[in-house]
Amino acid sequence: MTDHDFIGARVEDLPSPVVLIDLPTVQRNIAAMAAHADKLDVALRPHWKTTKSAQVAGLQLEAGASGHTVATAQEAVALADAGFTDIFWAYPTVGPYRVAAALDLAQRTRLIVGPDSVAAARPLATAATERGIEVEVRLEVDTGVNRTGVEPEAALEVAKELSRMTGIHLEGIFTHEGHVQGVGTDHALRERTGIAAGALLAEVAEEIRTGGIGLDSVSVGSTAGVQSAPTVAGITEARPGTYIYGDENQVFIGTIASDETAMTVLSRVISVERSGPVLIDAGIKAMSSDASMHGDGRIGTVPSGPGVVVAGHEEHGFLRGSVGLRVGDLVSIRPNHACGVTNMHSQVFAVENGLVVDRWATLGRH
Repeated sequence: MTDHDFIGARVEDLPSPVVLIDLPTVQRNIAAMAAHADKLDVALRPHWKTTKSAQVAGLQLEAGASGHTVATAQEAVALADAGFTDIFWAYPTVGPYRVAAALDLAQRTRLIVGPDSVAAARPLATAATERGIEVEVRLEVDTGVNRTGVEPEAALEVAKELSRMTGIHLEGIFTHEGHVQGVGTDHALRERTGIAAGALLAEVAEEIRTGGIGLDSVSVGSTAGVQSAPTVAGITEARPGTYIYGDENQVFIGTIASDETAMTVLSRVISVERSGPVLIDAGIKAMSSDASMHGDGRIGTVPSGPGVVVAGHEEHGFLRGSVGLRVGDLVSIRPNHACGVTNMHSQVFAVENGLVVDRWATLGRH
């Protein structure tokens, strides 16, 4: 049976484990986020790593997205190869492969890249100058996630250095306020944390502009922070990703409702011989091993009941809490983190009312 034979099939006839994406939910999530961005008067540039799907990218643009965000060279190339023409590669292009990929992409599409230092930007600037082109860049600013990003108090001096380099053009600044998710279930604290991140980035932008450097974009990016960080005056763009599929971590902390989650991993019971957990065919190769915000080590949750996939081997999941299951029974699992699951699978199936309506290839995998 070929992949195309599955179009129109019942989900229970698919080989398991398999990723199912509820198409009506995706469509609602796209429309809701587009309306949110419109209300705030900010551009919406969704992070593509959540879906890695050309079909979904097209739906987002049709709903008004200004372009897409990616994290890797593979994602950037795949998105450009699929015909998309406005890409923000929100990652330092460090190393010869990334520099070469950025130069090639910049000559066939609009590309913006995201260094956080002079050291990260210089090889790209030098190579672009040698090729006789100019690549747009955004300076990443750390607003609290403590990952990549220049410290806010040093941003002006770095921006000055970048603005003096040939081969690159400083288009704006950006941040990933991922620490908003780390706040957990306290909604008020999440909101304050997101607003603080947005305000800090806006302050940095104003300082850079006062220093004589123009900036077009001041961009924030996270699903957990999208209801707060972009509300700050001076923010021009939002880059949420997980909102489109949802996952258990977002449901747990309260940023996404359970009925707004579109992704499930359909699994089958393969053994009930143990006195404890039931064994299913969705292990870490199907679910990924991304950490759970529940803090209990689970790799997935049964949304229709109390079941929890407490652990996984490569091809085996250990399911506790679901009773009365027999070998061959189907179990729908909501993963901890949608983006990691997408990257584990070569394809996902879009479904509606229990039937397969489309097959979406996963592009730009690592």
